[in-house]
Amino acid sequence: MRRTALALLVLVVVAAGVAGAAAPAPTLAALEWQRAPLYGGDVRALAFDPRATGVVLASTSAGQVYRSDDGGESWRDAGAEVPFPGWVVVALAFDPNRPGRVWAGMWGLWGGGMIACSDDLGAHWTVPHPPFPDHQIYALAFAPAAEPGGLGWLYAATRAGVLGSDDDGHSYRLLTASQPELVNVASLYVDPRNPRTILAGTWRRAYRSDDGGESWRAVFDGMVEDTDVFSLNPVAARPDELWASTCGWVYRSIDLGQHWTRFKEGLAERRTPSFRALPDGTLLAGTVAGVYRSIDSGQSWARTSAASLSILTMAEDPGRPQRVLVGTEGAGVYVSEDSGQSFRPASRGMQNLRIMALAKSGPEILAAVNHAGPGSGVYSSFDRGRSFAVVPSTLPTVLDLAAGDRLWAATEQGLFERRDGSWQRLPQLGTRRIEQVIEEGRRVVVRTGAGLLEWDRRPGGKFAPLAYRHGAPRSAALADGALWVSDGKGLYRLTAKSNHEVSAPFADGSVVAFGGGVLLAGGGGAFARASLEAPWREIAGGAWRALPTGSPDHPVLLVNDDSAVLLGRDPGAALRFAAPVPARDVAAALVDGDRLFLGTAGYGLLVTALPPADAAPATAGVDR
Repeated sequence: MRRTALALLVLVVVAAGVAGAAAPAPTLAALEWQRAPLYGGDVRALAFDPRATGVVLASTSAGQVYRSDDGGESWRDAGAEVPFPGWVVVALAFDPNRPGRVWAGMWGLWGGGMIACSDDLGAHWTVPHPPFPDHQIYALAFAPAAEPGGLGWLYAATRAGVLGSDDDGHSYRLLTASQPELVNVASLYVDPRNPRTILAGTWRRAYRSDDGGESWRAVFDGMVEDTDVFSLNPVAARPDELWASTCGWVYRSIDLGQHWTRFKEGLAERRTPSFRALPDGTLLAGTVAGVYRSIDSGQSWARTSAASLSILTMAEDPGRPQRVLVGTEGAGVYVSEDSGQSFRPASRGMQNLRIMALAKSGPEILAAVNHAGPGSGVYSSFDRGRSFAVVPSTLPTVLDLAAGDRLWAATEQGLFERRDGSWQRLPQLGTRRIEQVIEEGRRVVVRTGAGLLEWDRRPGGKFAPLAYRHGAPRSAALADGALWVSDGKGLYRLTAKSNHEVSAPFADGSVVAFGGGVLLAGGGGAFARASLEAPWREIAGGAWRALPTGSPDHPVLLVNDDSAVLLGRDPGAALRFAAPVPARDVAAALVDGDRLFLGTAGYGLLVTALPPADAAPATAGVDR
């Protein structure tokens, strides 16, 4: 990361025993966070600058905007690392009426929509109109100004219809208010020869307006009703020809949407979120199972990329039209130099990845990347995260990793063990979902959605169900000679002779091993217990999540909505800091000596050096 994240580094003491003591102000220090070299992203939009060859912007589902100056070979933050936190940026479009201005359309993770603009290629952004509470934005389109220097029109496809602005985005009018059925608009096209002709693709059919959006009529002759029209794409050499990519293959119109003809020969996948008609006549259909190419006007199609790529957006370089970029779901950007005949990854510098599990096995650090198409799997580093293997070990979606005498991966399709350098599924457990795997000493326990199993280490041993008689387990930990289990309603302790409920400070927590005992974290705070006989001691108030780190010196990371606390071996010492990304998106933690790794849901793998133990003065009280 280029910026230095200011962190609150506080050596705290457990609240027990210091009741009534006033907590002094926390000590401020700086943590220098770096991004580990794992690349990819959930790329929702691509836009080439029409003024400069090779300059292109890309946006992601995590509110990031990246810039490339070499045609998409490498990427960097266009400006702020996350200019739109909490927003999915689904549209990027350069304004033909304002050379150099780019617009971004987005929808919020918690609802609503927003439209922003930048006059410096994403270095800075302006939001001319406040966010829309009822209009998630899905696409943008422009009508040219009536005279040079005029404002023209900006149109936005939204969940509630089509918005239009004729004052540079400062105010908008719902142009489809008189037609309540015209909603869930996913795509727009404005005829450059007659800017008052607008086509809108919705979740059921296409509509057309010939009066600038004042009135609309359905135009789906030849199109199956209830067809979600994802994109509308012109053919430069034939101005009346338009292609629609849909949830049911692709359609062509030769009269600007009045009539449609469906094409699907060779398209093995029907869901087609994106499409591109190249200047040389090549047609590219981006499906949820790869790119398909046609060189005979859509009569036949052949897949030219990996089927594991889900294609969300496409763009061709205006200076080199045979060069095509595709934005994928999770796998970043792929590039073609030959009009879509072949593709290769081109995501260096783009770090919008989901790192959902971390582990350390000897000198090796392992990071599980999920939902990244062919980039999914487990990556290895033997230099403390400074470099990783280029190609991962391919596995189903990894939910947990555990390292001890053996190396285990809990996945959505079974439990895997690494033997002789390769991962092998344990046939006994089949392809059931394994949510957690724990190895401690000579014990290995796996947790499924329905129960718990333990491995018998004897020759020929198998996993055997444990006598667990409570609700569906949500978390488990091996500590104090027993297996501790939480089902969200209570806490239980399983030994060879007992299976009973343990009195807990609250019911809805998750449990992790901590300091020879256990730690319970959830909506009621964070509490530690050294053994069954020891009392619970409060670590922190408020709602927390607990992430094991694999380190005996710093065994647990606590995370809430605002910050994180790294607990030491002694529960009376902790390191509190402001996470470099939204703390709710920290998904996994690992401590390797003096280095802390954070796996995130959408921001890749982050690493920082931990300060020496005596770097901050001791203070009393936990900051709640």
